[in-house]
Amino acid sequence: MRDKSVEDEILFILRSRFEQCAFYHDEDAHLCAPLRKIYDDAAVAWFIKYGEMGVSLGAKNAYMKQKHRMIWERRHGPVGTGMKEKPNKA
Repeated sequence: MRDKSVEDEILFILRSRFEQCAFYHDEDAHLCAPLRKIYDDAAVAWFIKYGEMGVSLGAKNAYMKQKHRMIWERRHGPVGTGMKEKPNKA
C-alpha cells in the first residue's frame, strides 16, 4: 500500500511538471515532449503494476497479477503488443 502511494505521488509530480511546461511554453509545446514521454512511461509502468487490481490491494493480488503478466509475456511478448500469431501447419 505504501509503495502505491509513493508511486502515485511520483506520477503526480511528473504530471505537474509536464502541465507547467505546457502552460509556460504555450505555442512551443514540442519543448515539453521529453517530459511527456517520461510521464507516459511512468503511467504505463504504474498501470502494469497496479491497474485493474481493484480496491483490495494486497501482496497476494499483486503477486498473482505479476505472475499472470510474466506468463503472458513468455507466451505472447510484452504487454500491449498484442498476441503472437500461431504458426500455420500446412
